[in-house]
Amino acid sequence: MQPPEVIYFELNNWTRGEDYPDEQPFLDWMDNDLKLRFHNRDWIKENKLVVVFSIVDQSANFCITALKDWVEENCPKLLTEYTEFLREPEYGEEVPHGSFDCPFLEWTPENIGWHYWDEAHDMCGD
Repeated sequence: MQPPEVIYFELNNWTRGEDYPDEQPFLDWMDNDLKLRFHNRDWIKENKLVVVFSIVDQSANFCITALKDWVEENCPKLLTEYTEFLREPEYGEEVPHGSFDCPFLEWTPENIGWHYWDEAHDMCGD
């Protein structure tokens, strides 16, 4: 059995249009600092996402591993118009690192959920 096809993408809530797309559904997900969708653990689990959260300066950064089917259904323009938010593993890596050196996690059923990362304490999560 082949592993599922996954997409790695990174969003940060600092500047609309620069750190996340200035368009739906990204506005619903990222535009309200008090209701960031990628902090909602139930929503993350329902959507079978693997989310690694880190703090960059005063912003929330999310390294998201999602099934390609989920991306095609929920945010298809990520694959065509907003490819600057996609991340690919470097040669020899299994998963990529984000722009701020925050790691992504492999998509596995065990990794589904919300995880916190910082350089000093490494990783913890659901």
